[in-house]
Amino acid sequence: MSKKKRRLDKDRYGRSFTDPLPSVDPEARERVPVPDRPEPKKFNAPLWAGGIVVLLVIGVVAVNVFGSKDRLTVDSLNPPAVAALDGGSAVYPANSKRAFTENVKFGYLPAPTLTALGDGTIVAANPETATETMGLKTGLDELTAAEFADATITPPRKDTESGETMTWDDLVDEVGGDTVIMPEIDTTEVAGPALTTITEAELEDSAIVRTDDAEVARAAADAGIDAMFTGDYAMSSAEDLNSAGYSAVAVKADDVSTWAEEDLDVWATDAKDKKQLDGLADEGATGALSTNPYTVLPSEMKTD
Repeated sequence: MSKKKRRLDKDRYGRSFTDPLPSVDPEARERVPVPDRPEPKKFNAPLWAGGIVVLLVIGVVAVNVFGSKDRLTVDSLNPPAVAALDGGSAVYPANSKRAFTENVKFGYLPAPTLTALGDGTIVAANPETATETMGLKTGLDELTAAEFADATITPPRKDTESGETMTWDDLVDEVGGDTVIMPEIDTTEVAGPALTTITEAELEDSAIVRTDDAEVARAAADAGIDAMFTGDYAMSSAEDLNSAGYSAVAVKADDVSTWAEEDLDVWATDAKDKKQLDGLADEGATGALSTNPYTVLPSEMKTD
């Protein structure tokens, strides 16, 4: 098929090649009017800046209100809870980084013993057992932070790895907010900086201080932190403990039902297994304290 030939009698504007070209009068002064440029829209910078600030404030409020729901607090604990004393010293190297991270992973509450080193650094270590478990030649009160960091913690079981030491600040940074931390604090020397670490991290509602020292309990209460009495409860009354600033008490399993009638959270110190723990929870116990939390409550690994 042959292609259709293009017509050559008109140009591309449809004009005949024989049409005269338009003439232009060089003396003419009239010009085609140029359309007015639209007035540019004004950009109100202060108004936009104010709007951005409002959005940022709303975002911060939303995070504080809704994001805080993911943080575990004392009030959100589901009884029965189980605290791992010294991180679960019958299972893991006592007060070690591995112990505390495993506590959180398996749903137990880290319960370190706090003490002060010679340079004032607050660390997770039990002064009554650390010399042996860490192979120290001196007491903790003679160590510097650097010397403490270089030490390792002997595991309680054979064929398991040694543990890495942790300062109190590092422990709060590591697991704070993911769980409720239950430090044992026996002196005001340790209480001052230890409580400051909690308040600066804004974790007052995610901590319980275990102590039998009335001054420490009062300092914790004044800072808005719960305090658990760990002393001789047989020589105390619920009224006395409440007035001293305590909100919880640690008692033997046989005494849970009696103390559960008082206005204090009750924690059992000698629960043997899950069956007994469930019974104690029915009697009003909030939870239990154990060096081997696995025997008291089978673990439930956290996946998020």
